[in-house]
Amino acid sequence: MLQNGYVIIEGNIGVGKSTFSGLLAEALRERGVKAQTLPEPDETNNPFLPLYYSDPERYALEMQMHLLHKRYAATQFAQWGAMAGQGWFILDRSFYGDLCFAAVQMRRGYFSRAQVESYHSAHRSMELHLGVPTAAIFLHADAEDCRARISKRMSEKEGRACESGIEIAYLEELQAEIDTLEAYMNGRTRVFSTPWPGCTNDALAAKAGDFATRLLD
Repeated sequence: MLQNGYVIIEGNIGVGKSTFSGLLAEALRERGVKAQTLPEPDETNNPFLPLYYSDPERYALEMQMHLLHKRYAATQFAQWGAMAGQGWFILDRSFYGDLCFAAVQMRRGYFSRAQVESYHSAHRSMELHLGVPTAAIFLHADAEDCRARISKRMSEKEGRACESGIEIAYLEELQAEIDTLEAYMNGRTRVFSTPWPGCTNDALAAKAGDFATRLLD
């Protein structure tokens, strides 16, 4: 049984990565190994995120570079923690997933050519210091479902108010990039892909438990 490792969880905004990450960590602990989650930066610890949603052309690069450094640090922490025998680390979005968001910014014209080159140069330099994750799990849901979940969580709890203006078209573009990332990670690490439907907590916990068992094999 694998006692240590780090897993990246990827999927669209609103797909349910945070819920899944928590359930997976709990399932791993129930199987006798240490596990902790590393949440994705949000508007509470990313000063550029609400600015970006209000004026993407002005703040796209600053926001993306801020997130890149945050995700790099989290991925590095997880990697070294696993190597030091401290258990399993579960990243709710990763350094690798950052490329998906950057690609959407580029396609929408929010980065200049020079900014594109600057971003990719920074990403390549950082990647030299990282090993591939133990596994990558991709959660899938339709863009319409993700948008509905975004609205639902905004009505149920405070925070993430900046997500109120996310368009279906943006989510569809982002999903296309996530699909490209999934293909890229295949062959580099263990990749699991699954629909992540809106269903009961018991059903979601059972599915997370199945993934925990597969990770430890």
